[in-house]
Amino acid sequence: MIRLPCEPRDDLDWMKQIEEAEKREEIVWEFSLGLDAPYFPLEEELRFQALSLALTKFAKEIWPQFEKKTKSAVLYRGSADFSLFFKWSETLEANFEKWKEGRLLANDEHLRRVFCLESFVAYFQMLAHKLPDELSLVLEFEGEGLGTLAERHHLLSLERFRHFIVERTPARVGVCFPPDEACGEEVLGRLDRVLKNLKEPFKAIPEPFLTEGWDGIDMIYVLSDQISPVGKRMLMGFSAAGGRVAVEGKSLGIPNEVSSEAFWEEVRGRGI
Repeated sequence: MIRLPCEPRDDLDWMKQIEEAEKREEIVWEFSLGLDAPYFPLEEELRFQALSLALTKFAKEIWPQFEKKTKSAVLYRGSADFSLFFKWSETLEANFEKWKEGRLLANDEHLRRVFCLESFVAYFQMLAHKLPDELSLVLEFEGEGLGTLAERHHLLSLERFRHFIVERTPARVGVCFPPDEACGEEVLGRLDRVLKNLKEPFKAIPEPFLTEGWDGIDMIYVLSDQISPVGKRMLMGFSAAGGRVAVEGKSLGIPNEVSSEAFWEEVRGRGI
């Protein structure tokens, strides 16, 4: 990995990094943007312009030389709990209250984690516009302490990272999460009980991303009272492709469907 200092205080003299890149057969870049610093000022325009300048320099001067060698670039490495060091302002507090409207009641601490993460992901996306579309951008999240197991997987949902790569453990069992606005405290509690009884690895798949999220998955566990008609159609497609659907609650009438009781018998027998 080749680290590129990109903060406003850096001179953007990357000659040593270029010399190192010339020796490599494959390159992973890491942009050191200071985004992991406590209380990073999301609303500071001058900071954003300075970081944009650094990424634009990369796109114009380095990418053309090393495109064929480049595997990916790390845009952020650090905690996924941005609420621990989020720099709140009156505007952001007002945005948070508006953002909560229409969502099911959930743990306020968890909602703040989700809002803060989404705020940073939106910032990451604005920075990504300064980089070549062909460059694969990676977010590397470190650390635990993200609430319950279900809250953690809800926070790190595919739904939030459609333009980025977030490394995930390969799995053959998927657990379907309802759309984001339906993931209230009661639903997350039910999902948490499911996840705690599964042995890793498993993959949390938000309903809107079922089709693109089931790659490599043999079985998907669902809460039948939380599946929309669109979600059911996607599960029918999964079944038609040879996958099985484990249903907790009333049957969905899907081919290759198994009951939750049969699923847990299999879990105990196979150690899933």
